[in-house]
Amino acid sequence: MMIDVVPPIARSDSIEQKRRIDILYSSSQESEQLTNILIQTAASHPHFPIEEDCHILCQAGYFPLFTLLSNDEDSNAESWIRNEMNKSYAYDYHETFVRMLNSVDAPKSHWLLKTQFHVFYLDGLLRHYPNALLIMTHRSLDEVLPSWCSLLMAAANGQFNATNSISRDRITKRCCQNMDKSIECIMKFRTCQNGEVDQSRKNMLDITYDNLMKNPIGVVHQIYDYFNLQWSNEFEKAMHNWLMENPQGKQGRHKYTLSEFGFNREDIQARYADYTNLFLCSTFSDNQSPSTN
Repeated sequence: MMIDVVPPIARSDSIEQKRRIDILYSSSQESEQLTNILIQTAASHPHFPIEEDCHILCQAGYFPLFTLLSNDEDSNAESWIRNEMNKSYAYDYHETFVRMLNSVDAPKSHWLLKTQFHVFYLDGLLRHYPNALLIMTHRSLDEVLPSWCSLLMAAANGQFNATNSISRDRITKRCCQNMDKSIECIMKFRTCQNGEVDQSRKNMLDITYDNLMKNPIGVVHQIYDYFNLQWSNEFEKAMHNWLMENPQGKQGRHKYTLSEFGFNREDIQARYADYTNLFLCSTFSDNQSPSTN
């Protein structure tokens, strides 16, 4: 999706797929710095042959991580990325690209889109994909924030050299700005005027990260049941095989702490209390727990 993006090719075209992948990795391997960065980022965010659709938005010039390149005094880039002004151009491109992919490699059941950047423009996403089924995964933010900072520290190293480095404080500041806006958009999209979760959205399912990690196949079964999607033994076997071949930590262990980035649990819990109370309270988590298969 990052090399020769048009025309798109089918997954079954293994020769052309390999050619494009080789181009991508050969360029990174020419630099020892880039090779090390790929290893570091893979520990935080594993690399897989099937990519997230954030790369489609990136092709359209909409990629919130670009804000790392602006200095502390320059708020224009950060404001533009986080502002809910018209981003339809990016989703116009996204829909066109997915339609092109579908023309050469239509899935058996449905397309699966995954990137956290959709959270800034969920209404726009649904205008382009009105029949979309939305799955929102919730995780304790005292785990998310330091993890996010750690990932961005690794990714930012690829944009700076030793004489023009990026500070940990700047990363922390940007991550907090990003998280504040993410939570604001989620709350605006998901709640009624009284602050309660809007139950009228039937195309939405909430799951928790903890339940997903404890019982991944059970949670996926819950998703398929909720949206009335077709389940098969072949599909379940494929998931078992994938989990066996890709255990957590295979591409490196992601290590981080709250104190490393100047956080403490109490401050984070207070800062995002409304979100936590709605989506991460024990009652909510119990209701989202799938039965063990």
